[in-house]
Amino acid sequence: MKRLSTGKGENKMHIQNWRFLKRAIATAMVSLSVVSFSTLGMAQREDANAIFATAPKVSTRIDGVSVFAAPPKGFNPMAATNVELLTYGLPQRPDAAADPKAYGVWEKAMLALKTHVTNVEAKPYTSRDMKPTGAVETANVDGTTSVGTYNWSGIGNTNKNTQWNAKTSFTTVYSVWSVPVANPPFGQVPCTDGPWWEVTWNGIDGYGSGDVVQGGSSSYWDGGGCGGAIQYYGWVEWYPSYSILALSCGGSLCPVSPGDDFFVVTYASPGTSNQNVFVEDVTQQWSGTINLAWQSGPGVVGNVAEYIVERPCCNNGNDYPLSNYVYQFFSYSSAFDGAGKQFFPGSSASSTAIFTMYADDGSTPISQPVYYGTAGNAGKYSIWFENENCAYVGGCAP
Repeated sequence: MKRLSTGKGENKMHIQNWRFLKRAIATAMVSLSVVSFSTLGMAQREDANAIFATAPKVSTRIDGVSVFAAPPKGFNPMAATNVELLTYGLPQRPDAAADPKAYGVWEKAMLALKTHVTNVEAKPYTSRDMKPTGAVETANVDGTTSVGTYNWSGIGNTNKNTQWNAKTSFTTVYSVWSVPVANPPFGQVPCTDGPWWEVTWNGIDGYGSGDVVQGGSSSYWDGGGCGGAIQYYGWVEWYPSYSILALSCGGSLCPVSPGDDFFVVTYASPGTSNQNVFVEDVTQQWSGTINLAWQSGPGVVGNVAEYIVERPCCNNGNDYPLSNYVYQFFSYSSAFDGAGKQFFPGSSASSTAIFTMYADDGSTPISQPVYYGTAGNAGKYSIWFENENCAYVGGCAP
């Protein structure tokens, strides 16, 4: 057997080739690692409730209510892992390739983080479960189900659960909307007929269950003497454990103006476990996640994820007259169940409930979703609302 030459020239060539091969292998391994970890990082969805349970929180002035601690100085949400994000109550990073719409919404919200919610202020009002008018629910030609209510208008993705189910209960709902202007109905409406109020929110439960966990914006016009207050604020609630809790930033209510863009993520956990709601005014650049301990009520079932315009309770025992918001627009909404299945308000199925709000007479519609497509970003994610009849002009008789 002939031996290979071991001359200096060939030795040098072999050494150079070996060095090149080692560099190539090392580069390939690094590239493979980057691709693998990147792919895993984007695909890995963490158990939010498990991380929330041990995340650092700060007590508020309301017993049972705490605020997630602010991220440390220099914290970069764009570079953070999902575990790190959730530790400070921030929403997980969506997969940019699988759901670019969701990623774009998340990215804008994370780039706007500046001021942190520090406290809450209890209000003597409630955004409560859906109050049906008594009319029979009807099936629509697109497969959805119409529901008449006294206090809600909007859309709900539903299931048939009567108790929490780890796979099919709704665990998370996301929404983006613009805060509407607070107004009384157009026309010569006596101030004594007010005040007029509208709250926009997303949440879980409240339709076919006795509780609801939610977060949203408030647009309130106090008609007392035609010189009353016009108030805007962000809030969270877990009905009936708490009333509406307005969000405070450094000693006063966090600033909110009509036209501001709100990004809200409502999380649900089983029964009487603690509930969590993230609220951000992207325009004003403040945000916070509120942790709510159970106080009363049946606990969370996870039977509906909803996107709602509501008139809260109670004004001398009645729901408040609806503020003349004219139009309202959800530009993005979706929900997930425990198995990771995604749902959209534009779904045309019998499990999609369409809520129409009626005046106190039970027969005059005053607020409803008028557009909810079935495809594309402007369809399945979006909802277009309008108010009408006596809520728009003239005022509704109590």
